[in-house]
Amino acid sequence: MPKKPDLSRVPTVDLIRELEQRQAMAGEFESRREALQKELADIEAELSALEARASNAFGRRHVNRSAGARTRSANHQPLNAVLQKLLKGRTMSVTEITEAVQKSGYKSNAANFMTVVNLTLLKRKDLFKRVGRGQYTAR
Repeated sequence: MPKKPDLSRVPTVDLIRELEQRQAMAGEFESRREALQKELADIEAELSALEARASNAFGRRHVNRSAGARTRSANHQPLNAVLQKLLKGRTMSVTEITEAVQKSGYKSNAANFMTVVNLTLLKRKDLFKRVGRGQYTAR
């Protein structure tokens, strides 16, 4: 790490001049920042207008281009916990399980929720046991 300069040897007039120059630069940076913020606001407004036109043209209700546009459903328990509670002491088919999970209030944005349920049952062999073709129970 470089040593800090010894300012006690620099004349006060030079220090004042340097301080004034830096304050002037700060003012320039402030104006530049304001101009860039205005330009960004204009670009965002134009982008919103384009998205609105695109949603009208394609019949979509909402087009979201921001990062992380996908949202997850908020559930009180993970899917495997809901499945385990549902299958405790029972044997059900994947279709029956999927319907029962949805009736219990579990929310999912999956296009094919039955596939998600089936994969969970297959992957978590420590929690679920395959009794027969498409039939599962909790361990």
